Amino acid sequence: MKIRLGKALIGTAALAVITLGAAWIATVIQRRGEIDTASGEQKLARTLSILRTGTPTHPNVLKVLFYGQSIMKSGWDKEVVKHWHQTYPNTVFVVKNLAIGGFAAQLLEGATKRDIASFYPDLIVFHVYGDHRAYEQIVRDFRSQTAADILVQTDHAVEALNPPCSDGLSWSLKPPPGCKGILWSREIVWSDEMSYHKIPAFAKKYGLAVEPQRTWWREYLLQTQDDPRSLLSDDVHPNDKGRALMATFFDRYFDNLVQHWNGETEHLATSHPPPASQTQQISFSGNRIELISAKPLTSPPSVTVDGRASKDIDGCYLPSRASGLANPRDWPALRQIVLVHDHTQEDWTATVTEISPDQESFSFRVLGSVSGDQGTGEVGKGFFARPFVSRSGQLRIEPKYWTFLQSFQTFRVPTKAPFEVHWSVDYLCGNQPEVIEIQRGITQYRYTLATGLPNAAHALSIDLAAADMASVIELRSYQPPLASN
Repeated sequence: MKIRLGKALIGTAALAVITLGAAWIATVIQRRGEIDTASGEQKLARTLSILRTGTPTHPNVLKVLFYGQSIMKSGWDKEVVKHWHQTYPNTVFVVKNLAIGGFAAQLLEGATKRDIASFYPDLIVFHVYGDHRAYEQIVRDFRSQTAADILVQTDHAVEALNPPCSDGLSWSLKPPPGCKGILWSREIVWSDEMSYHKIPAFAKKYGLAVEPQRTWWREYLLQTQDDPRSLLSDDVHPNDKGRALMATFFDRYFDNLVQHWNGETEHLATSHPPPASQTQQISFSGNRIELISAKPLTSPPSVTVDGRASKDIDGCYLPSRASGLANPRDWPALRQIVLVHDHTQEDWTATVTEISPDQESFSFRVLGSVSGDQGTGEVGKGFFARPFVSRSGQLRIEPKYWTFLQSFQTFRVPTKAPFEVHWSVDYLCGNQPEVIEIQRGITQYRYTLATGLPNAAHALSIDLAAADMASVIELRSYQPPLASN
């Protein structure tokens, strides 16, 4: 009996040692994954080089996308852009804010690829709440679909903030300050977990610059002893004072990076010299190539990439954002529309003909302005949760990307049939340039030659009109750092 008891105790002790050892290893791995030795200057090298190398006679262009949900849309970004114009006069800022209020990461994920393809920024400023797995997928989309620098923000404060908790194995039976759990410590609230652990780990993994809003709000509140609610207009959104504080913190962080730029550059965006002859062959790597001209082209250039004309490249066609719901109007009724070799510019309408009171089941008919009647679809529970594919086979809608149910669950306002959802398919690689005013009397014209390409090596052939040769400033290709998802 004593022998059996002794063996049992030894076995229990061995199991305890193995468990503690595994917990200690997991803790070490997690903490190492959150410690990043790359500086913000390295991670925003292209952005900083654009800001620092412009001159009064040759200003540079920086395209910036603010992206996320209502915090990103609350207005503090306008103060930041105003500050940029005053502080960096040798940079032309082209800015869009495509944030969608109330769209947590698990909703925004479906819209991300379309949104970034429509603008293709140089810098993305990003903040969103929600599921960390969806957050990471959005970051992967940024990194696999664009060559942009990424600056992410941690959450601001909506209540008195706890000190950061060192997640992982703890030898104390009493949770450390800011932590919960016995022996294994973790953050008390999810915003702390995201801000102090998940986001830093993503930053190291994907090369993101992190602006620590949460840390600075905590320091500010400790110093001033202000009630966090004095900075909010409701439970989460900043009021005028809170927005000013967010902009001040952002400007301090961003300006410091600009001032300490050490000349480092990156090679995700490559400038190719203008064609030396009317017909030119160019090799490049990436998923996009543009022609930048000082004047409008007199005629569209003849372009092929890997032997295919631009009009035959899938990525040159992009659905617009779908129209909004009855409430809230800025929520697109459809978060993602997939084109399958669809090379037709046209307007589309999906008419919801029936919808259940709980918004989980509905029927709809799809009509293209050129394609005509493309059939009907149903969304429902179980068997009926299947994708809609148009009769042409060129358009696909997954059931999970309709937004009626999430809107009803959030705002308790049902959508009523009949209800129309509109979008269009636009051609991105035509003779309609992005027009950027550089200075008074000086304008830049950016023509997309090809986009949405596989992120790989390509061969471009371009044939320009003789009258346009002298106007071309450069060709520019973009190579995302990650392979496509």
